[in-house]
Amino acid sequence: MYTKDEKQKFSDVAESLKKYRRADLLDSGGKSVLDKLYVDLLDGNVILNKCLLDNTTFLIGRKGTGKSTIFLKLENEYRKKREYLPC
Repeated sequence: MYTKDEKQKFSDVAESLKKYRRADLLDSGGKSVLDKLYVDLLDGNVILNKCLLDNTTFLIGRKGTGKSTIFLKLENEYRKKREYLPC
């Protein structure tokens, strides 16, 4: 049997591993290449522009379809604006 503390530590480690899989798109100098590589699924960056609106947008899709890449691009776009602090 495992103690409650051991179970909690296992849960904490498992949770941290989930967070580790975040993609960082950096060049050899450590600079982001996201702006060069991002391609919106619709012409004119329709998806990105929709997500940048002040209302709520849900991104739904299967694993590997680009949801996380859209979030990274959104974060990158908000970092360019002084009035926003992306979290």
